[in-house]
Amino acid sequence: MGRGWKFAVILVLSAGWITLLTPMMTTWNFQDKIPTPMPKRVFVANGTTLGPATPGKVTPPSLDQVTCPSKTKIVVLNRDRLFRQGDVLEVRVTARDAEGRPKAHGGDFFRARLIGNTMLQESSAGDVTDHDNGSYTVQFPLYWVGGVSIRIQLVHPSEAVEVLQRVREVPNKRTFHCTFVGVKTGVTEERQCFSAPYPNLPLHQQCDLSKADANGTWFCERPEKLPCNSISKCRFIFNNAKLMGLVSQEEKKFFKKPYLEEELEANLSVPIHVHPPAVRMPSPADLKACPGNESSSLTQGTQGHWSRGVWKSSICNVRVFKTTDVQRCLANKVVYLHGDSTVRQWYERLQAILPLQNIKQNTVVLKSASNTEWNVAAHFRFHHVPIEKQLPYPFFNLSYAADQLDAIQGGPNTVVVLSLWAHFTAEPLDMTRSRLHAIRHAIHRLQRRAPGTHVFIRTGTTREHTGNALIHYLLGSDWLAYQITEEIREIFREDPDVVVLDFWDMTVCQWGRDNVHPDQTVVDNELNMLLSHVCPK
Repeated sequence: MGRGWKFAVILVLSAGWITLLTPMMTTWNFQDKIPTPMPKRVFVANGTTLGPATPGKVTPPSLDQVTCPSKTKIVVLNRDRLFRQGDVLEVRVTARDAEGRPKAHGGDFFRARLIGNTMLQESSAGDVTDHDNGSYTVQFPLYWVGGVSIRIQLVHPSEAVEVLQRVREVPNKRTFHCTFVGVKTGVTEERQCFSAPYPNLPLHQQCDLSKADANGTWFCERPEKLPCNSISKCRFIFNNAKLMGLVSQEEKKFFKKPYLEEELEANLSVPIHVHPPAVRMPSPADLKACPGNESSSLTQGTQGHWSRGVWKSSICNVRVFKTTDVQRCLANKVVYLHGDSTVRQWYERLQAILPLQNIKQNTVVLKSASNTEWNVAAHFRFHHVPIEKQLPYPFFNLSYAADQLDAIQGGPNTVVVLSLWAHFTAEPLDMTRSRLHAIRHAIHRLQRRAPGTHVFIRTGTTREHTGNALIHYLLGSDWLAYQITEEIREIFREDPDVVVLDFWDMTVCQWGRDNVHPDQTVVDNELNMLLSHVCPK
């Protein structure tokens, strides 16, 4: 049975409903804090279930068995037909190894794009279905008239995906240090901290700084002379040796050329030309208005396309907001942006557009300002640990999203946007999943006491991987980010109390460079989607 995905191929087997307390998830034991059961999903590659990482040596396949981009073939299906705008172009991808042998299993991670008129910057993402046997079907809706070209990139072969899956499930592989400070004595002690319980350290030598109600975990080595609540600042420390020790020398080759982020050869002897439609095609303006209580990722298939620097959604009528439109939309409203630096970008963009002038707070983790003319207030707050930031950040200025939601007054003039993905890609997926479920329950509590509150959660996006260094893929591969995006979709997509803002396709086929902090064109179009739900007319 095939399964459809945007950008990537991740094979998923549905499992039964289970609670947080299972042998695979003993790190995050919050069963008594979550009143409803959690759906468990098992990620699969090479046709076998991949459980949590286990100690011991790993025997990787030889390189001649790894999916080889130069041998993997692309064939356009129904090539002889006349393609018209509004049709769907289908492509078959057959994965092969270095010897040209067809692969017998799926799990490869692809990025599929269709490029139209480059002068008009036309592009869209392809919808990839894995048939679990080494073959894949990619569907491209034909949004434009004229010539189109197919771009399919093998981001990671299935063998590299297996490594990412295994390494991800290793807890405490990142190194964090926190400083404890005596207020009266001035004594300072720095200790190592962990995002999960550390079994090698006796309990009496640990500081448990977790927050069970928010499904948040944080443990530190106990200071010698200071209490646990004297924790002051924390920081992330790159520990290459610790991470590299989780990957064998043979496996490291899977993350190098020609197996890494390599374009497949289409070998199209005749260019593909899209003819005008036989009947009038509806324009994006003909789509229904973006509702305030339905997610923009409910529809299967691709989410839209780029044209002339504007993202045109295929789900609902995403308007283009000019400065005055933004001001009118957010007039008399309070905007809460909680999460990582991707929504801090939104705050900074709104600060320039509105503009926000009466600045009350302006730090890396806390920002707050207002515009008295339009009666708009905006607040940004960084999510709680783990945070992969090397500069020290104040621990007690951080806040769990669930706690923030419980503290908000709410109502129809309140807009809340949540973003938790970029700093969680290196953590075991169950940790992220448990945090998201705590957030979902907090959203329900907010909507019960303040109906009509506009609540949004955004997905992850593609990002840069500096110098193609292995450590950046182990910590933040797009495959890892896509897993979190899938979790966000599944947990929230049918929840009437929250809208999922799905930006995956938007960045898969963007014209700018991949970056966790995309260029202004992408940010403005992300805000267009948000505001179209807040102010659909």
